[in-house]
Amino acid sequence: MSQTPPRHATEERAVTVLMAVVPCGTETARRILADTARAAGAGRREAAEAVLVRESGGKPPAPLGKALAEAMDEARCATEPLTHPYTRLLPDPRTIAGLLKRHRALRRRALAAPGDTAVRDELDDATYTLCILMGRRNAYAALRAAELLTGTEWLGTTTSAGPARHRDDPPRLRGAGPRQQDATGRDFP
Repeated sequence: MSQTPPRHATEERAVTVLMAVVPCGTETARRILADTARAAGAGRREAAEAVLVRESGGKPPAPLGKALAEAMDEARCATEPLTHPYTRLLPDPRTIAGLLKRHRALRRRALAAPGDTAVRDELDDATYTLCILMGRRNAYAALRAAELLTGTEWLGTTTSAGPARHRDDPPRLRGAGPRQQDATGRDFP
C-alpha cells in the first residue's frame, strides 16, 4: 500500500479543494497551484497552504492570495479553441441532472475530506464525464452549460434568465424581450 509522503500531502489536499471550489479537474488544479507559486515567487507547498488557509476562512499572505485568485479566475474563464459550427445532440436533461447532483455531492465531500484520494478520483471522473457530455473542454463552462440545460442555478455559476415567470407561461428563449400585445390584445413579436 502506497501513501502520499507528508511533504506532498498538503499539495494533494489543496488539489482536491481546488477541484471542488473552481470546479476543475486534477490537471487544472495542479496547474493553478503551479501558476500561483510562480506568480507569487513562492514554492508549490506555500501555494498549497494558501489554498487551505483560504478554504478554512482565513486570509493567505497578500501576494499568494492575489496570485491564487487570479489563477482560479483564469481557470474559470479559459476560452475554448474556436471550432467550426457543428450539429450535435444534447444529452438527456434527466441524465445531466443526475450527474449534476452527483457532482455537487462529490464537491461537498471533497471539501469535507480534502485528503481522501478516492473522493478526489471520483470528482475528477464526474468532472471529466460532465465535460464530455456537454462538449466542453473547460469544467466551469461544462457545469454552466449543464445547469442551463437543466434549468438549475448553483453556486453562482449561472445568471438569472430575467424576471420570474409563472409556471404555466410558455418557455421563452434567453434574451427574448417581454411579450407585447397589439391593440386587440393579441401577442406579436
